Amino acid sequence: MAPASIAQDVFLSGSRSQALAGASVSLVDCWSVFGNQAGIAQIDRPTVGGTFQNRFLVEELSSGSGIFILPIQSSVFAISVYQFGKTTFRHEKFGVTFARSLNPRLHFGLQFNYYRFFLAEDNRSVGSYGLELGFQYQLTEQLLLGIHSLNPYKTSIKTISGEYSYPSLFNIGAHYKLSDSFGFIAELEKDLLYPLNFKTGVEYDILNNLFIRTGISGKPFQLAAGMGFAVKKLKLDLAVAYNQYLGNSPSVSFQYQF
Repeated sequence: MAPASIAQDVFLSGSRSQALAGASVSLVDCWSVFGNQAGIAQIDRPTVGGTFQNRFLVEELSSGSGIFILPIQSSVFAISVYQFGKTTFRHEKFGVTFARSLNPRLHFGLQFNYYRFFLAEDNRSVGSYGLELGFQYQLTEQLLLGIHSLNPYKTSIKTISGEYSYPSLFNIGAHYKLSDSFGFIAELEKDLLYPLNFKTGVEYDILNNLFIRTGISGKPFQLAAGMGFAVKKLKLDLAVAYNQYLGNSPSVSFQYQF
């Protein structure tokens, strides 16, 4: 049987989500381009952003991404790029996103992806296509629900070395604001090939421009923490995620809204 490489936790969102142990399906910010595209439906100004993560403090496993978001009338469009790994082993993902609000409470997002995979021993790049679909619903003023699907059908790339499959993920979660400054997030994630995973985290807003965050998830057990701050139109986020087997993964991300 051909070997398989599963990329289930390669394509991550910005550092805000990473500080919350990867929970993202019910977040509303520009990094929803990677977590739940419905989360960008309410963005009303052009936005650019970038993120970098040093996975397990191994340079060859580092990743980076960039986004550009452009609202046009009642719709929001986005372009995103993501790269994981170095020259000898590299995953890349290019996305084109469409999102809009179907009504004041219900938001929708759709993204088409092109995956490219490079292995030095093959000396060539091969590609495949994928799809993401997400919804968010503002049930009450305090409670936001989200649901998202990544590659609901099998997406894989065949090389000389074998078949490399991308994950088919289904996420459902909620973001509950206990107060104007304190929020709680919880999420269930199901990979078709792996057991159900639970993620949860809390976020505290200090003085409207300084945030502290922490989160926990299981299978494998992971702890995360981070902070963020805003200076006028610029937002910066820092995070560190700890994996019980592989160690720490620090990350930093920024976003600028014109």
